[in-house]
Amino acid sequence: ETYANSSAPILIGAQGYRKSTFCRRLLPPELQMFYTDSIDFRTPLEAERVLGRFLLVNIDEFDRLSEKQFGLLKHLFQKPATNIRRMYSETIGRQRRYASFIGTTNSDEILRDPTGNRRYICVRVTAPIAVEQQIEHGQLYAQIVHLINTGTRYWLNDEDEALVKQTNQQFEVQDSLEMLFISMFAKAEEGDEGAEWMLAVDIMAELRKSPVYNKKRDNNVMRLGKILTKYHLLKHRSNTGWKYLVKRR
Repeated sequence: ETYANSSAPILIGAQGYRKSTFCRRLLPPELQMFYTDSIDFRTPLEAERVLGRFLLVNIDEFDRLSEKQFGLLKHLFQKPATNIRRMYSETIGRQRRYASFIGTTNSDEILRDPTGNRRYICVRVTAPIAVEQQIEHGQLYAQIVHLINTGTRYWLNDEDEALVKQTNQQFEVQDSLEMLFISMFAKAEEGDEGAEWMLAVDIMAELRKSPVYNKKRDNNVMRLGKILTKYHLLKHRSNTGWKYLVKRR
């Protein structure tokens, strides 16, 4: 119960490519009762219960997750177990997690965490999946058990995560605030001509001067902070808060 599977393949392809059918067939017939494509992200407690009830959770239409639901999913990925009160019980018990996640979508723009999307392994499906082919589940699981028992690495190392992040860039949601920032500012190094230390609120004040700035859509300093982190800007803590080294374009 120390670690949980914090990675999820996301199948990206046109409608009718049998992505959901493929996901369902990953479990053998005798384990189909532990497959679900119904998870209620509106109720965090019910979403957590899914972790101990199922083996494979398919997030169908992954692109329809709201920003809040995306944050809850990120939280679920990291939980090796849940502490919840069982039905008709007054005590809280620890429930082991069994579930892994997979997702399907027709959309290319699905990832919205500006600080990185290393948890998602995006796979572009370019043609209908041949789901009529029989899967030898027994042999497949036997190979997996053999690889684990012989010490084969089953987790992502730093190189793997860097490759995942690079591959996932093509599936990131084009954030309007991020686009506005990179159109007006660039990363700077100490000694660069025009480099200046600025607070996030001061950078936001400059962005507000742009004619394409949308107050209703872009007025979010916390989101801007995540964007500044994404671009690995030099920063230091001042008496008034974190300052970032940037230069104007």
